[in-house]
Amino acid sequence: MKTFTFKLAVLVATISLGSALQARDYDEWFGGNFMLQDLIDAEKGYCLDLEGYASITDTSAPVIVHSCKEGFWKDGTWRVNYPQEGQIYLPEYELCVAAAALKEDADVVLQDCSDAPMQRFDFREDGTVAVISDSTETFCLSVGDTSRATGRNLRRPTRFVNCDNAVEQYTQWILPAKDTVYTSFDFTPISLLPTDEQAPTGRPRAGGGQGRGGGAAAGEVRRGPGGNNLYVGACAPCHGRSGEGLASEFAPKLSGQEDWYLTRQLTNFVKEVRGGREGERWATQMSFHIGDFGQAQLDSFVDYIGTLEDTPAEVTIAGDSTRGQQLYAACVACHGDDAMGNAALNSPRLAGMSDWYMVTQLQKFRDGTRGDHPEDTLGAQMVAFSQTLPDEQALIDVTAYINTLSAP
Repeated sequence: MKTFTFKLAVLVATISLGSALQARDYDEWFGGNFMLQDLIDAEKGYCLDLEGYASITDTSAPVIVHSCKEGFWKDGTWRVNYPQEGQIYLPEYELCVAAAALKEDADVVLQDCSDAPMQRFDFREDGTVAVISDSTETFCLSVGDTSRATGRNLRRPTRFVNCDNAVEQYTQWILPAKDTVYTSFDFTPISLLPTDEQAPTGRPRAGGGQGRGGGAAAGEVRRGPGGNNLYVGACAPCHGRSGEGLASEFAPKLSGQEDWYLTRQLTNFVKEVRGGREGERWATQMSFHIGDFGQAQLDSFVDYIGTLEDTPAEVTIAGDSTRGQQLYAACVACHGDDAMGNAALNSPRLAGMSDWYMVTQLQKFRDGTRGDHPEDTLGAQMVAFSQTLPDEQALIDVTAYINTLSAP
């Protein structure tokens, strides 16, 4: 964490130099983020962001700034001077930033990209971003005066203010990397590049690798305003309200999985036994996402998932299940004839779970992306067993067979 903080400090200190080194360092750390130059009170800095996340992202709400997140995120990867000169573009949603009005304290909003004048900005050498207009007043993109905590992160509103009266630390920005190219899946986040090409990983944690959240009592299903449990707000946007999993968010089915296994994986994410290495984009996001929660809150997720109806996941894999049955013989000893798992052997249930996720994880075990951490001894066992599958098609075939097994 010391390296992370130091590097940001150096970055901010060198901004006035306009050096190539500053641009390169920023690209390595944050790629497509649109970042405030001054950290103000946010250890990780402030970056343009949207309300909500994943499937509950609210593109109709005013744009905010949030503690910066390393890598490429759907609601935080921006491009400038695209699709037209002077525009600020959010590729995932194909929307452009605009001033809601040409006046003091106007909201920063998203609109369909067009020739509208309040979608055009002047990216000035001093780091300010001004609305291009014929008005005698010039308005600059600014963050609000006050911050609000969201776990261990911070957020602030954004607005447009008269550039002549603007506070420098609130209005000077670092633009996204000039050559950033964003697609939904076909990119490698900076944090997942080979070690010699990436900046150090890591982010602040409370002692023992746990988040600072106050948490609910052990075993309690945490509930927030309106009676919604914590799972609905924190997990459902990606994994579904019923724990059914959403392939679009690369989030597997959770309902029906054993509580001990869910607990172990949450612990692995918190301790970064999973995530933070090449090819582990989604595990890295998961590690970041749950780092703000305390153990009692994590336990409450597991407790709540145990109350969800267990409906077998949709079949998405088409393979040779006959060959798969033969291949599964190497899996029976641990996962059982019915692929329902065995707690005594620390082997999770497979039947009825997300087949696309199983194939992906088998690939990761085979290439050493998963199971390579010194503390992941059980993952290391899977690395060895996955090598018994003779080829890539075998991963699909064995999963196709698992799909044929009955599950509650």
